[in-house]
Amino acid sequence: MKKGIRGHDVQKTGLTAISERCNEVGIDYIQLVCERSVEGFEYGKFSEEYANEIKQMLGDTKIAVLGSYINPSNADSEALSYDIARFKEKIRYATVLNPILVGTETCTYKEGENDTEEAYSRLLCSIKELTKEAEKHNVTIGIEGVHFHVINTPTKLHRLVSDLNSDNVKVIFDPCNYITINNYTAQDEMINTAFDLLGEKIAIIHIKDFVVENGTVKSALPGEGMLNYKLIFDRLKALGKNIPLVCEEINENDAVKAFENLSRYE
Repeated sequence: MKKGIRGHDVQKTGLTAISERCNEVGIDYIQLVCERSVEGFEYGKFSEEYANEIKQMLGDTKIAVLGSYINPSNADSEALSYDIARFKEKIRYATVLNPILVGTETCTYKEGENDTEEAYSRLLCSIKELTKEAEKHNVTIGIEGVHFHVINTPTKLHRLVSDLNSDNVKVIFDPCNYITINNYTAQDEMINTAFDLLGEKIAIIHIKDFVVENGTVKSALPGEGMLNYKLIFDRLKALGKNIPLVCEEINENDAVKAFENLSRYE
């Protein structure tokens, strides 16, 4: 099992200390959001020398996802241009840091209009621009769906990936991102759809879990909730995939427990 965690969820300050702590508890991969884990990080300061300094801080820890969580669906053109520039800078960092991918969600367009063709077109145009940049630098980008974003189902993510038609585009699959109080009983259908349509494109899985209490979906420690991890691992095995599993929203101690819970499905 390739174990990962978000760097900013680790109970240490500074990337060197974060990496050392990951090594102590047997976590090999991090999802690195530089602005949250690298002290003094600022946009617009990229250089190969600086990127190599960050790489040195990582030590033996590998990067699963270089986080560049922007809003590529933004209806505000000025804000969108700013976000695209930030993502392109992260692509340049990726040429040195060598993550599996540079990741983003698709976020929101206009209130109540995320499911419109206008929203989809706005997003597609943005990601096409980023894909061209990624291809130019031989970097892979990863797209993550969320139930209240423009890409809010695996089927819609498949459409986007198909329209982009690039080997430099992969998928971050976070099953819990698609779960709501209205659809949690149909989670197996959602998981199977994701693997049927996107299996070859899935490069990272985010590890979370959920329970339903008093009509509300709440977080749970991975492997101790209602998410069908057996099905997820069965589908991964069928594909012959051994990809990083990145814990979110829990610290490194809870991540160790989570991976112990999930080890029964290996």
